[in-house]
Amino acid sequence: MKPLMCVVALSVSLVACTPPGGGGDTVANDLDTAPDKTTVLRVTIIPARQGTLTVQRSASAIITAQRDSQVATQSGGTVMRVLADEGEQVSAGQVVVQLDDTVPRQALENARLQVQQAEITLQQTRDTTSQAGSPLQSAVQSAQATLAQAQQGAQSAESLYKLGGISLSDLQSARATLAQAQSGLAAARNNLEQNGRSAQGSVPLQQAQLRSAQASVRQAEENLARTGVKAPFAGMVASISAREGEFAAQGTPVFRLVDPGSIRAKFNVPSSDASTLTGGTRLNLGYGGVNYVAVVQGSPGIAGGDRLVPITARVQGGEQLPVGAAAQVRYRASLGQGVLVPSSAVRVEGGENAVFIAAGGRAERRVVSVVAESGGQLAVTGVQAGEAVINPLPTSLQDGAGVRVDTAPDSTSAPESTSPAPPEGQAP
Repeated sequence: MKPLMCVVALSVSLVACTPPGGGGDTVANDLDTAPDKTTVLRVTIIPARQGTLTVQRSASAIITAQRDSQVATQSGGTVMRVLADEGEQVSAGQVVVQLDDTVPRQALENARLQVQQAEITLQQTRDTTSQAGSPLQSAVQSAQATLAQAQQGAQSAESLYKLGGISLSDLQSARATLAQAQSGLAAARNNLEQNGRSAQGSVPLQQAQLRSAQASVRQAEENLARTGVKAPFAGMVASISAREGEFAAQGTPVFRLVDPGSIRAKFNVPSSDASTLTGGTRLNLGYGGVNYVAVVQGSPGIAGGDRLVPITARVQGGEQLPVGAAAQVRYRASLGQGVLVPSSAVRVEGGENAVFIAAGGRAERRVVSVVAESGGQLAVTGVQAGEAVINPLPTSLQDGAGVRVDTAPDSTSAPESTSPAPPEGQAP
């Protein structure tokens, strides 16, 4: 019986030496158990800052121009001179391309001679009318001279028209002049045959002939002016397609004129971004490896059926951009406003988002609401700007735990936006 009693006594002694909970050093080495709140943790902090969380987006844009003209000839002819260079600024009405004006200039001289002859004839008719009983032979002679000149002009016009030197309207004008001259001669002879009848009725006819001759001068002047291809508005000559010595048919584009201030970029953005792109907002526009600054014009439009809002922006220095080309627009959209903190400073516990504030040597847990998130940065509410937010969060940190703040390189600043800064000299 004695050996058995010894064994029992030894077992009791071992049980009495075992710490509660069993396992010797198990409690002391449990890393998942939070340290006592009397333990002081070393932490780093960042100051919470009020700001707007933004993100950079991009969209495809189409290049347009409010004033972009392919200027064409109004008459056909050989290009004699190109009076401006590509990239040169020209004023409204300035001649950029000059066509051969030899034939129109001759036609103008003939038309002016016809006016002079009509004026002489009219004056002679008036003199005859004012002198009762004066012979009418001078009127007949004048009409004959007019007819001879009209016949010569008509023959010349027929020849020039066959050679393509004048237009059909010029030919018809010469034929009309001939017909009028023939009518004038017939009237003069009739007056002569009436032997003394008053020539008062001839005055209206001569006046009509004078008006017709004056109209021919105006037409000839217009035809001459059309040989100079002019800028319809002030702008920059973007390109010139005419070459000296080449023939340009009527209606042939010879140069492109662009108003430097009218180049636009049109693109669409989601309705959530439209409020950010108000009038005056600066954007980046990229085309062909070159970046341009574009400025939003007016207020955003109304979203279409695709729920996208149309935006128009004026492109600075975009005179060389081809109209109709596709470009890339980059802009920053506002995601939300609040106190900006890094996502590493936020802990999710029990369905709540919380940060820890270092105050008075203690960690204070603060439940926050996330307004927006992008690129590892959060905009939250529930924290005051300037409070010391613990970042990064130790896994064992508890509400009320003692903390000692260590100085960290980033403890004095916090980013205000997740968007990267644009290159120097470009739009944000």
